[in-house]
Amino acid sequence: MNRIHRCLSGLTTAAVAAGLVAAPGVPGAVADTPTSAEVALDWQGTALATVPFSPAQGLYLSFASTAVDRAARKSLKTAGSSEVAAVARAAHDVLVEYFPGSAGTLATRLEASLAQVPDGPAEARGSAIGAEAAEGVIESRVDDGRGDASIVYEAQPGVGVWTDARPMATPWYGFVDRVDGGRPVVVDGPDPVGSPAYRADLAEVRDDGRSMADAEKAATATFFNVPAFALYRNALIAHLRTQPLGLAEVTDLFADLDRATAEGVRQTWRHKFVEGFWRPSAALTTDDGDPLTETVPGWTPVLPVPPYPEYPSGHGTLTAAFAETVRCHLGDVSLTLNGAGAPRTYASLATLEQDAFMSRIWGGIHFRDAMDDAYLIGHTVARRACG
Repeated sequence: MNRIHRCLSGLTTAAVAAGLVAAPGVPGAVADTPTSAEVALDWQGTALATVPFSPAQGLYLSFASTAVDRAARKSLKTAGSSEVAAVARAAHDVLVEYFPGSAGTLATRLEASLAQVPDGPAEARGSAIGAEAAEGVIESRVDDGRGDASIVYEAQPGVGVWTDARPMATPWYGFVDRVDGGRPVVVDGPDPVGSPAYRADLAEVRDDGRSMADAEKAATATFFNVPAFALYRNALIAHLRTQPLGLAEVTDLFADLDRATAEGVRQTWRHKFVEGFWRPSAALTTDDGDPLTETVPGWTPVLPVPPYPEYPSGHGTLTAAFAETVRCHLGDVSLTLNGAGAPRTYASLATLEQDAFMSRIWGGIHFRDAMDDAYLIGHTVARRACG
């Protein structure tokens, strides 16, 4: 079910939060007193700047977004409560809990947010609501499996098996407690080595994903080869500063977005760990026993090969979850992405998804099957989150 949210009253544009990359042409501060929705966007930028990039980045962003959404909703229903204080305190307390090394910076930003609220009962009520929301999220994730050092990927070299001198990045993520409800999305696993579908995918990535094969395709692959959470989130924040929403709509959007991406990538990481499927570079330079797929000595991909198995694509899952969540809340929108190279404006989410999809094949690091199933996971968990 699509839920297209629109704001009925105009909101002013606030200054971009420190550390937030704004789209070209977006003005800086034009208002002396930002609205609560603008403060919520500021804290989304702060969260992104605080949570280090990793496969589990969305998990921690979801903790903050969930707390902020709960705090905003309760404050809006509480007479004499400051929504600015509620939002700022909820985000601050969650981020400090998981990233204490950023406590000084977060304290400064909290002070700046609270400085916009007159001292008194409203600030105190809002702050208490925010603290309570943060505490609830933090308590719900105690002993949830994060960082479990006993989960280690190990495999013997063989046909179709991913092995690497580097350990698998964040192997525990696929086993952490679920972020959102519902059954896991059913996918059928990687195509068997030697099957017609596998051969077709291998030929495609062999021809299009090889270094120096096609400059235009390589440029698209390189453009999207940046931390995807920042790439998409900054574009969305910039869009919302020019097409503003109310506070509840903003916090609902980001809560759904982060639950969808966190859960989608969690499922993806479980498949990566269990399937342990090899990358195209291994398939193309190793004898797979299939007489119809010859090895290509010296074949190298456009993009660096990440330290985790190929199937399904984490980037694909994240992209699909992002696009479907935004579609659910805002309808089809135009977004400007600041990737590697000149910014690109996508007139529709579908065209953004298409380029992101092909970027991993043209980058030489994914088979088409891994992208198809990643998009299925991402779209499905997003629809459930928005439901």
